[in-house]
Amino acid sequence: DIKQILSEAKHRWLRPAEACEILRNYEKFHISPEAPNKPVSGSVFLFDRKVLRYFRKDGHNWRKKKDGKTVKEAHEKLKVGSVEMLNCYYAHGEDNENFQRRSYWLLEQ
Repeated sequence: DIKQILSEAKHRWLRPAEACEILRNYEKFHISPEAPNKPVSGSVFLFDRKVLRYFRKDGHNWRKKKDGKTVKEAHEKLKVGSVEMLNCYYAHGEDNENFQRRSYWLLEQ
């Protein structure tokens, strides 16, 4: 149940199968036309990356790479079952390293 998944997402990370389910059923959700300003912990947003190129510009202060300019993001491929299905990029907050942003999208099939 997607409503249950979204409710639980306020308090924990989405499991790969849950993120995949949401992304596969994106038409059931509101697609945000712009990046939110300082979204609260547990927020879930869907963006069209081709339309909203700067969806990461959300007003939060994210940890930077050594160059001091670029946000330091970790990149992972996540599996659903035994199949790689998702890209997951995540960044840590500069002021609170327990604050994270995770971005998911389906791998090209």
